[in-house]
Amino acid sequence: MSSPGGGRTTMKISDAVLLGEIVSPGNRRKDVIDRPREYAAAGVPFFLRVDLRNRVPTLALYELVDGEYRPLAAAAAGSTFTMVRPFEFSVDPADLLDDEAT
Repeated sequence: MSSPGGGRTTMKISDAVLLGEIVSPGNRRKDVIDRPREYAAAGVPFFLRVDLRNRVPTLALYELVDGEYRPLAAAAAGSTFTMVRPFEFSVDPADLLDDEAT
């Protein structure tokens, strides 16, 4: 169930199946350590991290197992990231960069 909030649609975090996080250089600890812990505590089954460190995009998918996220799939630019759970999706992480960045 979603509800409006200041022009945005919100939902309870515990209703999410997958949450994604784009790691920002200024909030690296928060994005890499703190937020995944919050998502795990809320029981979100899957967590997807997008990291653009050193202009080399990587994607990593984690699954919640016994209260902690465990790696399920990962890929860096130039290879194909593929996941089948919680839904099928594949992409070369390099495609996440705009044309000016490549």
